[in-house]
Order: sequence, then C-alpha cells, then structure tokens
Amino acid sequence: MPFVREEYTITQPLKAFVFLVRVLHLSPNAAQRLIDKGRMTQGGIKVGKAQEVCGKIEITHFVPQDLGLEPLFIHEDFCVYDKPHHLLTHPKGLFAHYSLNDALKKSFGKQANPVHRLDSLTSGLVVCALHKQSEQTLKNLFVLHKVQKTYTAIVRGIIKEQERVICAPILAHNNGKDLSIRSVISPLGKYAKTYLRVLDRDIVRNQTLIEVLPLTGRTHQIRVHLDSISHPIVGDYLYGVSDEISRFFLESKVQKEDFIRLLGVPHLMLNASKLTFCYKNEDFCFDSVLREDLIRFFYSSENLCH
Repeated sequence: MPFVREEYTITQPLKAFVFLVRVLHLSPNAAQRLIDKGRMTQGGIKVGKAQEVCGKIEITHFVPQDLGLEPLFIHEDFCVYDKPHHLLTHPKGLFAHYSLNDALKKSFGKQANPVHRLDSLTSGLVVCALHKQSEQTLKNLFVLHKVQKTYTAIVRGIIKEQERVICAPILAHNNGKDLSIRSVISPLGKYAKTYLRVLDRDIVRNQTLIEVLPLTGRTHQIRVHLDSISHPIVGDYLYGVSDEISRFFLESKVQKEDFIRLLGVPHLMLNASKLTFCYKNEDFCFDSVLREDLIRFFYSSENLCH
C-alpha cells in the first residue's frame, strides 16, 4: 500500500515538531508538511506542531509502489508520463489508492513531484519535476498559461460546426453538499474559454470525435463546457447524466463493469493528448500514445454507447 504507519515511543515530553526534526532528522519543511497533513497521530488523534507528546505516537509515511509505469520522456529536470485512466495523479488523503506519485517517486526519489493535475478519470500527459529547483519554474509555466494543452474527446451528439469557441463563466461549489463536486455555468463564476475542432462524426452512434484546447484552467472546464452545449463527454458520470447515476459513482467503489453497464464505455473518453512549452530556451512538444486507444475506440465495434 502507498501509506505505511509506523509506531514510535517517546520517553520524555517533547514538542512534535522538535521530535520530527531532532530525532527523525526530517527537514523543518518536511516536518511541517507531515504535521499539516495529519500524518502524525497519538491514539488516532492528529498531533499539532507545538503540542508536546510522550508515549506511543504513530507516523504515516508515503512509501511509493512500483506500478510498472515508465515515463514517456526523461530530461535532467523533468519527466513526462502518459497516465492511464482510473489513476490518481496524487494520493488522496491517507487512503490506500495508488497514484502516479507511486511510479514517479519509486523511479526518481522523494523530491520528484507532478507540477500539474490530471483527473483520475482522464488519461494522458503529466509533467513531473525531478527536483525542487525545477519544480517551481515548471509550475509557473502552467500557472502563467505558457503551456499549450490539447485534449481529444468523444462526445454525445453531432456537433455541426467544424470549429467552435465556448465562452462561459464556471463556478466551482465544492462546499461538501450533495453533488457539490460538480462545477456549474454561472455569472458568479470565473471567466472560462474553450476552443474545439471536430475531427470526425459518427451519425449512426450519434457521437463526435473532437480536439479541445482549454484556453483557461477552471475545475472540470472541458467537461462543464461540453455539457453546457448539450454534448457531454461519453463516459462522464458527473455531467450530462442523472443525479442518481452521479451519486452511484461518487458513493461506490466503482469497477470497470459499472462504467460499461451504466455508461456503455469502460472509462471517460477524454485524453490529454499534447503538451507544448518552452523550458530553458528549448521548445518541447509531447504526444500521448494513449490518444490512439481513444481514437481506435471511436471506430471500434466495442463502442456500444449511443
């Protein structure tokens, strides 16, 4: 499992932060992160930074597992992975979910980190920094929109225009209420703009294969914008489906069979296909190999979704 819990016995009262730095020899930043993430507990209760502890304590460590996932490209400062569907980019809390972080840190060590996120449902390209010096520089490229991201998707319905721009503000609720994980189109939301281009149409299955460029970076932007024009992505369980189906997927440990039974496909038909950016005066362009799987599926007899 990605997280391992170890017990330690402290014989004399000592502040939690001091114990981590002096006894376990963690750096001050690492000690602070461990405490902030609730990975130091006593009797199952989270320990605070300035809290004195004595007796038995538990510390939860992230121990990366070998997922057999190799990077698509390796540079001295970063690498690029082609993440499969149903794999988290980062571990989720202290749950025993495997993530891209397992493969990354197993291969490149503790300092390696993804510099942007990709939904677990979405396959495709993820850039990862290999050390702290490059991490902030690479993150800034994404924050400042200096990375061109291109996605490929299969959507429901026939898009008549060859090209289209969707410009609609997106509001992310995320307030813990029922289905608040859904983002919505709202005048109270943040400016959001998406460009799409049709690659092919399947009149029989009532589907369109498209290329998508998000020109801003809002939560679930592509999924929300496509649903807003009545062309939700095939295999999406949050947008373009009933609340009952959404609740089932959010509240259950979903299997591939559930996707096929309820949505007609094995996963969300969305792939982060291309990344283009300039780093240290050198231009880089990467293409997802997994994009070909999505395109093959569009034309395949296995595509049973109508």
